[in-house]
Amino acid sequence: MGVVEGFYGSQSVWALHRLGVLARLEETVETSRLAGEFGLDEETLGAVLDYVRRTTGLLVREGPGHRLAPQCRPYRLVAFQLDKFLGAYGPAATRLEDVLRDPASAPALRDHDALARAFGRLRPAAPSVIARVLRAWDVTSLLDLGCGAATLLVELARADPRFRGLGADASPDMVRVAGDRIRRTGLADRLTVTCGDVREPAALPAPGKVRALHGRSLLNEFFAGDGGDAVRVLTGLGARYPGRLLFLEDYYGRLTHDRPAAESPGHTLAQDLAQVLSGQGVPPPDLPGWGRVYEAADCALVKAYEGHNDGITWFVHVVAL
Repeated sequence: MGVVEGFYGSQSVWALHRLGVLARLEETVETSRLAGEFGLDEETLGAVLDYVRRTTGLLVREGPGHRLAPQCRPYRLVAFQLDKFLGAYGPAATRLEDVLRDPASAPALRDHDALARAFGRLRPAAPSVIARVLRAWDVTSLLDLGCGAATLLVELARADPRFRGLGADASPDMVRVAGDRIRRTGLADRLTVTCGDVREPAALPAPGKVRALHGRSLLNEFFAGDGGDAVRVLTGLGARYPGRLLFLEDYYGRLTHDRPAAESPGHTLAQDLAQVLSGQGVPPPDLPGWGRVYEAADCALVKAYEGHNDGITWFVHVVAL
């Protein structure tokens, strides 16, 4: 029955999220009031809220109403995961039969607009781990590859008036979100973001403008098949920016790798499956595995920072191109 509960739970949560009901439950609200505000049937809404409370841990009862559980507040952190895993990668899961028959159809099923919305609403704690690492290496000029919503560039520019940053992302939706964020924060004189694909390094910013590079969740996109695409991307970056340091933020994969985990790897497995269903593949499970990728691309691992939280083992690798 766990599978059945999971299906009904995910469908219920996703509907409540899209309707805006969950965001409204930052505070305690009675079901009758929620139904009136959102134009929903009170009896059906009450049953769905009670089901979500009993099976997911997202909600708690407070008097006659419901509220998000303490660990789910502020809601934007939960909303990010829902928009990412259910919004951006969910279409591939709902069409799994098609993907199983034709894996080449998977990349087109990823909802880039939903992914842009997810990262656009993210407000990570500052200073972030990568910001502290870059500061330790005295990085004041950076090309952020796959910059997403320019979260890191904005953080670095706010913290250091010397900082100048360039961003490149293959998604026009992400570039739009990044540009909006940069303009809102008044940093357009020091930060620039353009559309650019790491698979086409010649179209990336000129080498003379780049002193160091960063990529978050950059290479994990290229491990479908034998992972040769990841090696080719690194090789291309090395040819474009020889001798530069590349700061890679990523994670160690688990799915299909027979490697025991210190604790429940639920988050990692969800990320791995989302990657497989969207045609990206599962990244190596450990430092030696990633090291072989760097070696094949004629790069050198200079230093590795590692950590574990929320069911996923992450790292920052400093790689000499």
